[in-house]
Amino acid sequence: MNLETRLRETMDRHAPSLAPREMPSGTASRVYRRRAVAIATTAALATVFVAGVAGLYRYLSGGPAIRPAAEQTVARPSTTEPGVTYAGPAPFAHLAPGEWPTVEVGGVERPYVDRESGAELDKTVVASGYVEGTAWTMTAFAVHGSGTCGELFLGETGDYGGVRFCSDGGEPGQMDLRIAGTSFGLGPLTAYTGVISDAVDRVVFELADGSRKAADLLQAPPGLDARSFVLFVPRDAAGRVVALDADGALVASEPLCVDSPAQLEQVTSCGNGLSTTFSAVSS
Repeated sequence: MNLETRLRETMDRHAPSLAPREMPSGTASRVYRRRAVAIATTAALATVFVAGVAGLYRYLSGGPAIRPAAEQTVARPSTTEPGVTYAGPAPFAHLAPGEWPTVEVGGVERPYVDRESGAELDKTVVASGYVEGTAWTMTAFAVHGSGTCGELFLGETGDYGGVRFCSDGGEPGQMDLRIAGTSFGLGPLTAYTGVISDAVDRVVFELADGSRKAADLLQAPPGLDARSFVLFVPRDAAGRVVALDADGALVASEPLCVDSPAQLEQVTSCGNGLSTTFSAVSS
């Protein structure tokens, strides 16, 4: 046996034991508790992080539901809904007798379309704008038995009232010029709407004071062959509406039938094309 081997054996006999030492009492349970706390904390932080990311996503991608720019189909406020009280709109026009209202065509982002009456009807917006700062919308559609019809509503949600007029409302007489003269009491404001036949080239309002004003004719949507028109006039306007052919010859005429403003929050109408009226929403 060489010297190196004898020295290794001597050192092995005198070296201290390398057996594992026992951990102090309770050490293992403390370690397990620390691991459990660490795992729970990590899980909680992960949950908060995920919730925060989800909330941030909803915030960045949220906002009101996108609606078609062509129309607004919000239902008109109802004064009979249980537990809800609506404040009626205030009068919006302060016009002196003989004063023409200020009218703008266009500019309404989502024109109002009434879907409560005749929900099955294919109502198409043919014109919209503002009168004395209040939104108005004109639609056209077909009604079985009544021909081509239209509706004029005032207010962003139709809350100032409206009128429906038709080319064949059952009234006797000529069929080339069917009109509805309407007084909106919350204006007070007077408007004339109507439907004309193919024989008519233009519509002119001849007022009692000798003035004349032409109404813009609105093109019918696909599937309808009758054009319509709307003209806002002084609340006490008198005279007649005339329909002329392409040569300027008289086709038909109807009197301006609104003789006085409607009562506050009421809508009154007259004329051979009148179908029905929709009163303003009251509190």
